[in-house]
Amino acid sequence: MSPRKEEDNVEEQAFLTPLPPDEDAVWSREGGSRRVTRYLRLAVEIVMAVIIVVLLVNPVRERIGVERRPVPKFPRKMYRFLPDPKYVRDDMLFDEHDTLHTLHNWIPLSAVARGYVQIPDYGSYDVLSEPYTVAINRTSDGPAYMMSVFHQLHCLSYLVEHYQQGYAGVELTEEVAHHSAHCIDYLRQSIMCAADTNLEGETDAGPGWGSDHECTDYDVLLSWANEHSAMAWRNGLLPGEAIL
Repeated sequence: MSPRKEEDNVEEQAFLTPLPPDEDAVWSREGGSRRVTRYLRLAVEIVMAVIIVVLLVNPVRERIGVERRPVPKFPRKMYRFLPDPKYVRDDMLFDEHDTLHTLHNWIPLSAVARGYVQIPDYGSYDVLSEPYTVAINRTSDGPAYMMSVFHQLHCLSYLVEHYQQGYAGVELTEEVAHHSAHCIDYLRQSIMCAADTNLEGETDAGPGWGSDHECTDYDVLLSWANEHSAMAWRNGLLPGEAIL
């Protein structure tokens, strides 16, 4: 046999020689550990990918734990704040007649049932307290809730009316004092809740006027309230009546 061929046979035998049993077991354990590590890493990556997809698909409100609410999120709309003599006039507080006739124009700003709306499945909403009992139709009463925006309008109109009466010398009663204090604090908290952060600047229209504000689309809100209202009862009010 040639030296070259003998050398090749030696190398082949060395390459094919099986490992001792103890070394073979160690090699198997190391290979198995690497496979387990690979599978664990793959499983972790799959779980992380699923979590990311769920977070991206779920609405933000669900991620931050905001509870389901019965009133929809209304669209936003830009309004420019300007004085409107239809609703407030500089001279209206000098006379009760003028005050009431001006406040009468506020009535269409409120819902037809004075702001009471029906929520048929109200028991399924954790955020809701017990409803009021109001007239649902001409023959029966039922559960309903007052939308805060209309309560706020009521309070503001009440304060305007009784401010004028106080200016005219009408004696303050305990009931009016209590109701007025309630409305003042209720409006304070309502303003802080809405927290209008639109920025106002100097304009020719005067302080606070002439600036644009991003607001809830009031027409859409009012339409929804009327569609879900309790019994409508303020139709045909006389010009001197201003019940909100």
